[in-house]
Amino acid sequence: MDIAIEKSLQQYKTHIIDHATLSSIIFNNGYTGINDKINKLKRKGYIKTLKRGLYLHISPFSQSSISKEIIANTMLSPSYISFDYALSYHGLIPESVFDVTSATTKRSKSFKTENGTFSFMHVKKELFSIGLTIKSTKNGNFLIATKAKALCDKVYYTKDIQITSKKSMINFLVDDLRIDVDELADCDMNIFIQYFEISKSKKIKFLIEMLEDIA
Repeated sequence: MDIAIEKSLQQYKTHIIDHATLSSIIFNNGYTGINDKINKLKRKGYIKTLKRGLYLHISPFSQSSISKEIIANTMLSPSYISFDYALSYHGLIPESVFDVTSATTKRSKSFKTENGTFSFMHVKKELFSIGLTIKSTKNGNFLIATKAKALCDKVYYTKDIQITSKKSMINFLVDDLRIDVDELADCDMNIFIQYFEISKSKKIKFLIEMLEDIA
């Protein structure tokens, strides 16, 4: 490993490097065969391809953790983490979720990498900015749905479910998602209300009515 290149790459705490930045680092360290050098770094395992034009730096001198959440935010922009991964992150569902699920205003797509699968579901632009929060890690920050927003996204965008009453909503949350409804007590009701006012979804309406009953 070229020490000068490694020192330059270590400046990027997220470990995520785009092609233009990596090319500039290689060129500034005296190499002219940019693509050849990139391929050599890949063969030696010092960088991995996340998608075309985006790489993950694997330092041989550092064991610092890599944030899958930051990778997800970077893989497709604009996006935020939501759905099953966010529900698990907030402790609403008992299962661990390894594939990172996100929402985006762009078309739905999925990326399979050595660091896991990163899937993105299209959401309406009008719903995108409601109920988001920024979380900080030693590698950087990432954008994720709050408890309330993640639940709204999951309920609203899950197809083929028949929610026709508060009771059927409770059954969906408890039986299908295995959510402990007591964990919803501290959710921001304003997020549910904003979501409903924009989506006009009957499913979200029943969700609000159910939450009002247990408040």
